[in-house]
Amino acid sequence: MIALFDSGIGGLTVLGSLWHRLPQRDYLYLSDQAHFPYGDRPEADVRRDVAAFAAYARAAGAEALVLACNTASAIALEDAKAAFDGPTYGVIAEVAAHAAARSRCGIVGVLATTNTCRTHAYRDAVGARVEEVACPDLIALAEFGGANDQDVAREAAEPLAALRAAGADVVILGCTHLPHFERALRELTAPWATLLDPGEALAKRLARDLPERRENGTVRCETTGDPAAFARRLGQELPKICARATVAHIASSRLRS
Repeated sequence: MIALFDSGIGGLTVLGSLWHRLPQRDYLYLSDQAHFPYGDRPEADVRRDVAAFAAYARAAGAEALVLACNTASAIALEDAKAAFDGPTYGVIAEVAAHAAARSRCGIVGVLATTNTCRTHAYRDAVGARVEEVACPDLIALAEFGGANDQDVAREAAEPLAALRAAGADVVILGCTHLPHFERALRELTAPWATLLDPGEALAKRLARDLPERRENGTVRCETTGDPAAFARRLGQELPKICARATVAHIASSRLRS
């Protein structure tokens, strides 16, 4: 079983990428919706809660843990590794490894949370000139659902204008909520930049690292928030990103702080 952790529903985009490449695997999706958003939370709180979820995933029998959250990956990857004591992956390293190579001008843009921008995790990982722009309102649109292309264009206008003015010709979707809007964002950036989804890069890595299995996989989901509201959002998102996935369980997580 592969466990994924996110502060909300953003990590479902990573789950979708993994399901596409490893549909035989069982998945445990853990969502800390009681504390969404992580983008402005104190670092100590993020580290504590990520470590708690990592230990929970290990006790549940997960063989690998994915921090399907850029903020958690930027702040608490080492805490997760220590608590999980097994193969642990963040979403930053894999996409950063080839982002600079995709840029013709050597300038990579990142759309992310305030905390991810503050850590400069992408700047440090990419190793080239990186322009990081926070877009918390756009991220919130993805979490709560119901946004249309006009909503996305409105909230993305200022962050994208800043990246375009900086000369970026590659833009990393540095929050796992943002690929929910990939089609709209790709249309907005097509004239001047290539979009990169960290979930896709990470899924390729796990497909290399983990052996294949023959049985059909299932998805189990837990949230620290309202399980009924969570189930409704899963009903909206899972059919789009995990075709033919069997949702084995939706429950309220025992992890609250």
